[in-house]
Amino acid sequence: MKMQLMQRWQQVSQYLADWSDSLLAAENTLQQKDKVYNWQAWLLPTLLGLLFALQNPLLYGMAPAYDASLFATMGKMWADGAVLYRDMIDIKGPVIFLLDAIGYAIGGFQGIWLLETVLLIWGLNALYRTLALWGIAPLSRLAGMLAWLFLYAYRYYYGNMTEDYTFCLGLIAQYHFVRMLLAERFRWQDAVIPAVTFGLIAMLRMNNAAMWCGYYLALFVYWAWQRRWQDALKLTISGVAGLLVIALPLLAYFVWHGVLSDFWFYSFGIFFGSSYGSGHSLMVGFLGLARTGLLLLLPAFIAVVWQQQRSADNTRPWGILLATQLTGIVMGIVANSVSGHTYEHYEILFFTSAILMLPVVIQAARSGGLTGQIGCRHIQRAGILTLLLVAGYLLAQHIIFTWSRFESPMPKLTYELLVSLTASVITTAILVGIWLVTRSHRLYLPAMSLLVVLSVLMVLLPLERGLTKGRPFDEVSEQMVEHINANTSYDDLIWVDGIIPQYYVWTERRPASAYLFFDNVTPPYDVRARMMDDLKRNKPKFIIVKLTRMEKVLGGKDRDSTPSFIAYYNYINEAYQPVSADLPRLYRLKE
Repeated sequence: MKMQLMQRWQQVSQYLADWSDSLLAAENTLQQKDKVYNWQAWLLPTLLGLLFALQNPLLYGMAPAYDASLFATMGKMWADGAVLYRDMIDIKGPVIFLLDAIGYAIGGFQGIWLLETVLLIWGLNALYRTLALWGIAPLSRLAGMLAWLFLYAYRYYYGNMTEDYTFCLGLIAQYHFVRMLLAERFRWQDAVIPAVTFGLIAMLRMNNAAMWCGYYLALFVYWAWQRRWQDALKLTISGVAGLLVIALPLLAYFVWHGVLSDFWFYSFGIFFGSSYGSGHSLMVGFLGLARTGLLLLLPAFIAVVWQQQRSADNTRPWGILLATQLTGIVMGIVANSVSGHTYEHYEILFFTSAILMLPVVIQAARSGGLTGQIGCRHIQRAGILTLLLVAGYLLAQHIIFTWSRFESPMPKLTYELLVSLTASVITTAILVGIWLVTRSHRLYLPAMSLLVVLSVLMVLLPLERGLTKGRPFDEVSEQMVEHINANTSYDDLIWVDGIIPQYYVWTERRPASAYLFFDNVTPPYDVRARMMDDLKRNKPKFIIVKLTRMEKVLGGKDRDSTPSFIAYYNYINEAYQPVSADLPRLYRLKE
C-alpha cells in the first residue's frame, strides 16, 4: 500500500513538473506578445472575467441580494420612464441606477449582467497590461488575478453592487493613471478615462472614489515636486472636467424634473445627519482593510519597491507607485469609516490595490525580482513567507470562525482577526520548519498544486453559485412569485413590505411606493406615512407583508410602533386580504 502511494505521488509530481515546464513555455510566448495588442494576450483575462461573471444571478433572470436587486429594480424603472428621486428613492448617487437603466434597456436584467461583465473584462485586461508595464511576468499576473478573484467570488460578490462597478472602473482607470505616471509629460489621451471614470464614481457614491483621489493626489504632488506645474495643473483640470462631464447632464435632468434638492439630499446630505449609519469611526475602516489581508502584502510589496529603487537599471518610478497605493488605502479607510458599518462588501474598495500588489509579491516569490532580473534571495524568501501568511490568515477566518455577510461588532471582529493572524503565523512557522528540516527544493509542487486547485474552483464556484443563488427563498416564496406573475401584467404595481426587493426582480413588476428600501434609514420625515399615502393612491394589486411584524404591531406588542406604523398596517389589513391559507403573506386588493 505504501509503495503504491509513493508511486502515485511520484506520478503526480512528474505530471506537475511537466505542467510547470509547459506553463513556463506558454509564459514565454505570452511575454513576447506583451508589446503588441494580440488577441491571445486578451484571452486569459477575458476567460477569468467570464468565469467570474457566471455567478451573477441576473444572468439567469434571478435576483441578487438586497441592495443589488434594489438597484436593478430602480434601473428598470428609470429605463421605463420613471423619474429618479421622485418615483423611486434610495440613498445612493444616480450613476448606479443609470448603469442599470442602460443595461436594462439593452436586454432586461440580463442586459445589466452584460454591461457589468463587459466592464469587468475590460478592467481585468487593463490590470494585465498595468502589471506588464511594471515588469511582472504573465504567469505571476494571471496567478495573482486568479487568486484574488476567487477570494472576491467566494467572500464578497453579490453582483450589481456599487462596489462591483467601482472595482471594474478602478482597474480601467488605474491602467491610464500608470501610463501618466510612466510618461515623461502629461497626455490628454491618458487623462480622459481616469477623469470620466472619476466623474462616474463621484456621482455613483463619493466614498468609492478613494483610489482616484489617491492617484490624483500622489501624481499632483509628484509633478509639483518635479516643478512640472503645467502637468499638475492639466491633471487637476482633467479631473474637474471629467466630474463636470458626468455631473452636468444629470443635474440638468434633476432640474428639469424638479428634484434637484431631493438628489442632493439622498445622494449626499443624508449622510451628514443621523438618518443613516452608526457614526464615523476610523477603526471600522481599518478593520475592514485588515480583514482583506492587504496589510500583510504591504511589507513584501515595499521590499520590492525598495529593491527596484536601488537597482541601477531601474527606469520606473516605483516610489510614486507605492505612494499612490498608500494614499488610496488611507482614503479608503476614511471612506469606509463614514457610516460606521462593518459590511463586508465595503472592503472591495481596497481591491484595486490588492489585486495589483499580489502579482508583484508572487513575482518576488518566484524569482526575487522582476522579469529578466537577477533576483535577490532575501526578497524571494520574503515573498514566499508573505504568501503563506496571507493564505493562512484568510483561510483561518473561515476555518476557525464562521464567515458572515452581516455586520459584526468591532470587539468580536478584532478578536477574530487577531486569532486568525496568530493561527497563520503558527502555521507558517511550522511549514517553514518542515521545509528547513527536509531541505526540499521542489517548491513548485505545492505552488502548482495550489494553482490547479484554484483553477478548478474558479470554474466550479461561479457555476454552483449562479445555478443556486438568487432563487426564491422557499417553496412559499416561489408560489407567491408565480401567483403574482399569473395575475398581473408588466405595468401592474405590487408592494413588498420590508426590505426584500428581490421580489421586484423575480416578478419584474414595479413597486407601488417610491420608498422601497427604507427600513434601515431614518430620514427627517415620517417615511411610513408617505408609504401609506403612496399605497392609497396607487392601489397595488398585491402586497407581500411581513406577517409576524404586522401581527405584532396590530396586536399592540411592538412598543416601538409609531402611530403612522400602526395606521400603515391598519390600512393594509382593511384594504387587502390574504390570497389563500397556503399563501398567508400574500395579500390582494379587496374588490
